[in-house]
Amino acid sequence: MDPQRYREIFDRVQDIIYVRDMDGVILDINEAGARFFGIAKDELIGRTLHRSSDDEQARSLRATNDLLLRDGLDRSTVELRTSTGEARVVESTTTLFRDDNGKPLGAYGVMRDVTQAIELQRFLAADNDRKTRELEDARSVHRALLPKQVPRHPHAEIAVDLRSAAEVAGDYYDFGVGDDGALTIAMGDATGHGLKAGIVGATAKSYFQTLSKGSAPRAILEAMSAAVRNLGIPSMYMCCMLARIHERQASIVGAGMPPFFLRRKNGRSVERIEVPGTPLGLRATAFDGTVIDLDPGTTMLLFSDGLPELLDDDDRELGYDAIESCLADAAEHPADEILSRVLALADRWSGGREAADDVTVMVVRGV
Repeated sequence: MDPQRYREIFDRVQDIIYVRDMDGVILDINEAGARFFGIAKDELIGRTLHRSSDDEQARSLRATNDLLLRDGLDRSTVELRTSTGEARVVESTTTLFRDDNGKPLGAYGVMRDVTQAIELQRFLAADNDRKTRELEDARSVHRALLPKQVPRHPHAEIAVDLRSAAEVAGDYYDFGVGDDGALTIAMGDATGHGLKAGIVGATAKSYFQTLSKGSAPRAILEAMSAAVRNLGIPSMYMCCMLARIHERQASIVGAGMPPFFLRRKNGRSVERIEVPGTPLGLRATAFDGTVIDLDPGTTMLLFSDGLPELLDDDDRELGYDAIESCLADAAEHPADEILSRVLALADRWSGGREAADDVTVMVVRGV
């Protein structure tokens, strides 16, 4: 390369490039190095950066020379001070060079100022720690929303499981027992995940627990919908389904949840029951419903859309047919066994792949 062209490139590089002897005397340095130290190139050449034989820079030089003599190369991160006294962190790569007889003559090195990158890493780490603490608090809130135990009912056994796909789940389920012994079951799925979904879930729970003891299921959904709407969180809604079990009847009202499966006592097939309705939080509401006889052996399988939307390794959805077949094969078993079989189906299908959405599964079986 033409020496003049080499010199132009040498001086235009923004990293510090220098050549020194084994005593640390600078033999050459580019313009970036001169700017960093605030000293003209002509003044830097022929001098060292240390003031005594035992200051910090001199000790660093000796340590670097030891590594160079052993390995021929040294990569390290060091702190240097600019001409204004500002401490800067630089990544340094230093390579030993020798004469024709192998005698060490000195080293050439490249130093890159990484102070801003280090500060950014520290900021991101601190911000991540803060978010982790906030999300842990949100997880605690969500765990507190879920019932501590499944209530007993003289005519139904219930098994339920919620698997969260994120730090704070969008799914929600709950139980309320009225003064007349009627059991009201709620299953909800807020849009998205995270803190906003947790807020929607907490709002839904507060209204459900207040109203489930006496209000009709449709009236409960109306109140819950107004509460979610009044939160004023853009594009946040909740699909929901309520099932009130009184004696041996289940009255079910829907607000945008997927269909549920029903296998009647001694039935040979599984029915797919649609309960259409608008999600909670919309201004215009319409909630459809149905009533079924919950005879001993009749089984309802309720689930959030995270279950049929589970993906396998080929990005195929689990779908409804496989769930329907699973219930058909397991319906003669107790509720907890049916739940276990559905969850095992989900695990086999996903093959350990992380779910993109929360998965809630509930089995209600007449006894």
